Amino acid sequence: MPERNDTKGGPMNLVYEKIGHIAKVGLNRPRQLNALDPGILLELHRTWTDINEDSQVRVAVLYSALPNIFCAGMDLKTAIPVLTGARPPADEAEEWIIRGWDGKGVGEAMLKVSYVNKPVIAAIHGYCLTGGFEMVMGADLRVASEDAVFQMREASLGIMPTGGGNIFLPRHVGTCRALEILLTAGNYDAKTLYEWGFLNRVVPKDRLMDTAMDLAEKIAANGPLATQGIIRFNREMRMREFGDLFIREVEIGMPIFASEDAREGVRAQKEKRAPNFTGRY
Repeated sequence: MPERNDTKGGPMNLVYEKIGHIAKVGLNRPRQLNALDPGILLELHRTWTDINEDSQVRVAVLYSALPNIFCAGMDLKTAIPVLTGARPPADEAEEWIIRGWDGKGVGEAMLKVSYVNKPVIAAIHGYCLTGGFEMVMGADLRVASEDAVFQMREASLGIMPTGGGNIFLPRHVGTCRALEILLTAGNYDAKTLYEWGFLNRVVPKDRLMDTAMDLAEKIAANGPLATQGIIRFNREMRMREFGDLFIREVEIGMPIFASEDAREGVRAQKEKRAPNFTGRY
């Protein structure tokens, strides 16, 4: 592997570096526990674009630069007011997220739709919640540490997943198990999701990045035309099978984002109390 170590990206939201033929993309919002706000999503999109355009990159590893969590999910206090029109966008990233919520842009940043043309390995530790969980569903390979916990908590907040979870999970773990994860909003440990076929490896936390990088090095040593051809076919198969469903998921989910139940769910979370859902839009 050629010697190359380039550091790129914004220091506040992402740690982005290239080591030989491998790009490492680290989520890095410490105060927000890597919650996905418009800023980090726009940076992710630009990073995936750079990876696409760099012929020296053959594989990417997505990970968390924080010690105890992968991702706290979508930054709802930012996303809901902007997406529902409760307030106008305040900057470039918020304008971008409105334009791209239904596929292009946000869907590409979160690995929901076919965009990245290289294999993506997700290395997951700690809590991996909602939008973070959906993002790793779109990765090609998934390695988790023994302490990883996965949760799709949207229903407990009165909202519906719109980042591909309704489509990806049945494909990965089967319909019954997927609906259990989505409808109960419960916690699922790495051992369970490995047994259900969602994860490629479960390893001790101190071996997580070594394991992910070992997989990346094995892929990078293979012919790039072959590996990218495999990825291209799998991306196209996904979009042919599910392309319209990604759009429909947003069409059904967005009115729920704007509902009284969603507002109550966010209020209850902020006030640290049980929500009182009424089932009203």
